[in-house]
Amino acid sequence: MEQCRDHRKAYDELSEFLAKSHHIVLFGHKGPDGDSVGSTLAMRMLLESLGKSVQVIMAGGMPLNLRWLPGATEILQQGRQDEEIDKALSICDLIICLDFNALYRVGPLLEERLRASLAQRNTPILMIDHHPFPSDDFSWQWSCPEAAATCEVLTRLFLSPDERWIRLPEATDAPTLDPAQAEALRAKIATSLLTGIITDTGLFNHNSSRPDLYELVAVLLRSGADKDLIVDKINHNHPESRQRLEGYILYEKVVVMPEIQSAYFVLTREEMERFETGAADTDGFVNKPLDIKGINCSAFFRETLDEGVKVSVRSIGDIAVNELCSECFGGGGHKNAAGGEFTQGSISEAVDRFVDYMRRHYLKPSKERKPAAGIPIPKELQDMFN
Repeated sequence: MEQCRDHRKAYDELSEFLAKSHHIVLFGHKGPDGDSVGSTLAMRMLLESLGKSVQVIMAGGMPLNLRWLPGATEILQQGRQDEEIDKALSICDLIICLDFNALYRVGPLLEERLRASLAQRNTPILMIDHHPFPSDDFSWQWSCPEAAATCEVLTRLFLSPDERWIRLPEATDAPTLDPAQAEALRAKIATSLLTGIITDTGLFNHNSSRPDLYELVAVLLRSGADKDLIVDKINHNHPESRQRLEGYILYEKVVVMPEIQSAYFVLTREEMERFETGAADTDGFVNKPLDIKGINCSAFFRETLDEGVKVSVRSIGDIAVNELCSECFGGGGHKNAAGGEFTQGSISEAVDRFVDYMRRHYLKPSKERKPAAGIPIPKELQDMFN
């Protein structure tokens, strides 16, 4: 991370907003992942320690392997708890968006609710995120695209002055915690933050080569983060239906195209219903084809009922999938992890766009035809190869 960033100044600016607020709403992006859930829940605990009333709102369902996080089951879900969402928005005096950088990322229905609330009430809306190219939807933003995860950004914001622990803000409207309570709370917060870093880096498989990131992980471990619990719950807590769907994808669905360094797979609504799985159960599948030798880009196309085709793309090395998703699917993201939507045609047409883009930008040159070594070549043929 750029060392010139003044996180302490950002913390002071954030604290000014917090000091004026009592009822705070936190938003995560639609289709929650470990970074979205980890960052919102950690922020919730930090704010509640200040005596604030806090609600977390998301859309898209909660993945089973994240429901163990402290407070995960209390997140208000679009479509299930709409009355509670409307009430929270009607009384809030501050909104904080975490792990996304444009309001459309909360999903169309929730965006409509949010924008209606903002139009009626002059509520400050803040953003803390690590995705590039943030929109101008926000009153204040702290955007760090170089960070591995939004949970990394939050950890830096709440570092203690000696940079050894997670700092618990000094409460003025809440009872002072005794040392044991403070230690337990700090451990829960650190576990949520480390969950976001672990999941967004794919267990430190990508975007995770900076030494200072591991120094930050040490801070979280020192603060009580339970790394073994995180790894167990994230990787060994899936339903049988998800495991069978993964096997089906790898055996029957993955199309490998080595000439463009790519692989892709498609899931229809009928296939999702057959395996009794939802969108949250497919998290991480797009990374699987990258294990194939020579495959540096993987795309996952998922058919939805009324939102077109959802596209997720991951890559290794210099293949910039954020540019691909921006050009082909109206989306974006990071260089090696991005997504978008395709609503102008069929799922096969979405695949065609992906393949065409990869052919235009990343087609491997054909190998030169050369005679096999060790075979005598007549002189007249040698002249053809010189």
